[in-house]
Amino acid sequence: MKNVELRLVSELMKNGRRNDRELARVMGVSQPTVTRARTKLEKEGCIREYTGIPDFKKLGYHIMAIIFLKLSHPLSLEEREEMFKGTLQLREGNLNSVFLVMHGIGMGEDIVIISFFRNFSEYGH
Repeated sequence: MKNVELRLVSELMKNGRRNDRELARVMGVSQPTVTRARTKLEKEGCIREYTGIPDFKKLGYHIMAIIFLKLSHPLSLEEREEMFKGTLQLREGNLNSVFLVMHGIGMGEDIVIISFFRNFSEYGH
C-alpha cells in the first residue's frame, strides 16, 4: 500500500464525512490523487464502509467492558446466529446498555464483545 493510501485511510478514520477536496488539502496532495486512491481502496475492499462513531461519554456511558473470547472450535453459521440472538436478548434485558459483538477481529481471539454502561449499577446487572 502506498504512503498516500495509508495517509488517506488515517484521515478517513478521523472523519469519514470529508470530501476529496478537503482531504487533498489536509494531506498536501491533489484532489484527483485522493479520488483515485479512495476509489482503489474501495474496489480492493480496504475501505468497506463509512460510518459514524459516537462519543459514548457524551451520550452518558462512562464504563466500557471488553470481553475477548477464544473458542475451542469455529462456530457454525447456526451457532453464530444463536450467539447473536443471545446478545440481543441480553441487550433487551438491559436497555440502558450498548452491546457490540464482533467476529474475528484479531488479537488471537475469535469473538469480542464490547459493552457500555452508564454507571456501576448497570454494569453489575
